Amino acid sequence: MLIAVLTILSLVAPASAESKIDILTILDQFMISKAVASKCTPPDKEKRAKFLLNMETVRLHATQRLKKMYPKATDEMIAKGAMQRQAELNKGVSEIVAKEGCDGPQIKEALKRFDIQADMNLFALTKDK
Repeated sequence: MLIAVLTILSLVAPASAESKIDILTILDQFMISKAVASKCTPPDKEKRAKFLLNMETVRLHATQRLKKMYPKATDEMIAKGAMQRQAELNKGVSEIVAKEGCDGPQIKEALKRFDIQADMNLFALTKDK
């Protein structure tokens, strides 16, 4: 588990302009940012609300992607899978924080990513659709 989260945390680092990141990877990044922020630096209510709104937008797009990949999957199955994934990532982040603390470079990068993700306005891109 720890290695899987470390691998995903390495994906949190800024990607090169040429690389393409899948929406499922982006959702993982949001899940990791959420876990790290709640463990190390709980945000204020406003920032948390903005982050969660953006995360929900990403989750909706990820759900659409998963439905294309797995046409027989129901919304309930996908939601359950997302909850399990968040629990796995929470556990992995907890292990990393227990081992390295909140000052490790990957944790600091994930906290920066949380701030960036909270400041995005992804909801504006989808509310008129």
